[in-house]
Amino acid sequence: MTVHKDENFQYKTLKIVLGEIEAVRMKRQREYADQSHPLLKRFTQQELNDEACPTYKNLLVGRSRRVPDRQTIIQIAEYLECTSDERNDLLLAAEYLPIHHELEGRSLELALEHAQQIMSNLPFPAMIVTHTLDIKGLNEPFRHLFDIPFDSFMNDKLNMADFHFNRDLPIRPRSTFDTASLEQWESHAIYGIQAFKRNNMYSRYDHWYKKLFNRLQKYDDINKYWNKQPKDLANEVEQSKTILARRDTSGELVPIRYKHIHLSVSSRMYPGIEVYLPVDDPAHRVFEYLGCPAECQNYAVNQ
Repeated sequence: MTVHKDENFQYKTLKIVLGEIEAVRMKRQREYADQSHPLLKRFTQQELNDEACPTYKNLLVGRSRRVPDRQTIIQIAEYLECTSDERNDLLLAAEYLPIHHELEGRSLELALEHAQQIMSNLPFPAMIVTHTLDIKGLNEPFRHLFDIPFDSFMNDKLNMADFHFNRDLPIRPRSTFDTASLEQWESHAIYGIQAFKRNNMYSRYDHWYKKLFNRLQKYDDINKYWNKQPKDLANEVEQSKTILARRDTSGELVPIRYKHIHLSVSSRMYPGIEVYLPVDDPAHRVFEYLGCPAECQNYAVNQ
C-alpha cells in the first residue's frame, strides 16, 4: 500500500515537472520563432532528450515514471537557458531545493547597511560591491587613492568594469604606465572577468546579467578579454597590482604596489567589501598620506 502511494505521488510530481519543462521549452521556441538561435538550437523535445535528458522521451510517453535527479533538472534548465527564477521553479516542481546565490530585497538592504557600518570603521581604502559588480559605497581614502571624481559615483553610476576599463577615469592610465604594469592590468582584467562569469554561471540568462553585458559592450577590451583564461590562476590570486598614486601635497605621482582582500558581510560572498592594503614602502607612505594609520605596515600584505 505504501509503495503504491509513493509511486502514485511520484507520478503526480513527474507530471507537474514535465508540465513546467514543456512550458519553458515552448516559450523558448516562441522567442526564436522569427530568428535563428546563435547555437542553432530548436528547443524540440528530441533535442532536449539528446542534449540534456536521455530519458525525456520515455518520460513523456510514460515508459518511465521516475522524476529526474536534481543534476538532470539543472542540466535541462541550462539547455533551456532558464533564468534563475525559471530554474528554481523547475527544481521546486521536482521537490528539490532551489539555488539561491545572492541576497535580494530587504535581506540585501540590511547586508548593505551592515557593510556600510563596517566600512566606516576601516582605516584603509575600501568599497562595497554587489554580485552585479555595482559599487554601492566607497570611503574617502579610496576616493583619494584612485582620484575618483565625486560625480562619477552619483546615482549608482559606477561599476567595477567602469573602474577598470573606463579611460576617462584615472585608474586605467595610472595602472598601465609601462610594459610591466600593463601586463599586470591585463592579467587582472582577465582574472576578474572569468571570476565574474564563474560566480554567476547560473544567472547568465537573467535580465540583470544581460543588461550588464550589453552595458559593458561599450568597452572594446571586454570583448577582447571575455573568453580568455588566466595564464596562472594561483599566481593571479597572490599577485599585487601597481598604480601611480600621489605621495604628498606636491601632487607627485609615484608607482606603488598594493593588494586587496574581500570581506563578506553575510553568509553569501556578496555584497562584500574590497579593502586595499599597501605592499611596498612607497605604498606605505602614500597610505599614511591618505590618513591610514602610521603603523599600517602591521596590516600590510607580505611582499
